[in-house]
Amino acid sequence: MHEGHNPESIRVLHVGPGWGQRGGIASVLNELRQLDEMFAAQGVDLRFCETHGSRGIAGMLCFPTSDIPRFVRHLAAGVEIVHLHVSIRGSFFRKFALFMIARALRRKVVFHLHAGNFSSFLRSSKRFIASAARTFLRGSQSIVGVSTAIGEEIVVLGADPARLFIIANSARGAEHAFADDAERTPEAAHRRPTILFAGRLADRKGIGELLQAVAILAGQGVEATLMLAGSGDEHRWRNEAERLGIRDHVTFPGWLEGDEKLACYRSAQIFCMPSHYEAFGIATLEAMFARLPIVGTRVGGFFDLVDEGRSGILVAPSNPGQIAQALGKLITDPALALTMGQQGQARANSRFSCDAIVKRYVEMYRKTMREQQ
Repeated sequence: MHEGHNPESIRVLHVGPGWGQRGGIASVLNELRQLDEMFAAQGVDLRFCETHGSRGIAGMLCFPTSDIPRFVRHLAAGVEIVHLHVSIRGSFFRKFALFMIARALRRKVVFHLHAGNFSSFLRSSKRFIASAARTFLRGSQSIVGVSTAIGEEIVVLGADPARLFIIANSARGAEHAFADDAERTPEAAHRRPTILFAGRLADRKGIGELLQAVAILAGQGVEATLMLAGSGDEHRWRNEAERLGIRDHVTFPGWLEGDEKLACYRSAQIFCMPSHYEAFGIATLEAMFARLPIVGTRVGGFFDLVDEGRSGILVAPSNPGQIAQALGKLITDPALALTMGQQGQARANSRFSCDAIVKRYVEMYRKTMREQQ
């Protein structure tokens, strides 16, 4: 038992990437650590077991020699629920191994899916992997999807809908940082606004289409600065911006955290995330708390996050023309952009606040404790 925690608390072990790894699941685990006191106040004792990544021989060797022994020690210390944060490839294989150990030691399990391409991963894998996934889902007392779209995908894969919970991610830092910010004012239409993207600089995030959209706008005489904040093949995208003739329209501040990331949101007028698929979208939620209008795609978690036409504009994925049209509409109508940003913050506060997310987790844990193994 952790010092200061109620001995009658439900003891939950969260298992996911650590040791300096970046990405969506790592961000979620960091959020949960920061919400520890809120969980404790509602009778849930959170603990964490970090796993190494599978890139490189050293990381792969750490799983059997370090991660598994540490996991077993946590179980021996009185953990009642093992909450496994699952993605594809190495993440799935590691979590399935830990699931088997947890079940052998008669611990209750939560299967928490973060990947929006899980079905594709299973279809392209050997048959025994799909069988393992079914065992994983059916043997878990509760199943969590980060968005409605992910939940629907899990049910198609064979999960019991009665055990399914849709629990969105939170954005504690942004929620608190922007709560007391002064109201934004409409940017003058003649001023070059900043369009912000924050995430991995990868094809699946729609970076190529976003650059093409900015080039379309520039060709129409609609000026904007595109800020691509994130890590990835920056050299490739610089060359693409050069090819499109918009090199002076694009900046690359790199991967940002803390105050630097918050400053990026404050300096922008529009947030654009044209992903080909997005399981949830933590950066989009952060932008909503920052009162930025959203341009996203009609896929995955955007349907939960964005109230289309009120807090943002959704377009077809892989469509530079539609992205340019949506961005142009917000650039040339600053009052509309301001109103959508305000609506987005109100939606974030009502549906995705830390209080709301913690309440949903606690409800799920209490039901998990009642489920038969």
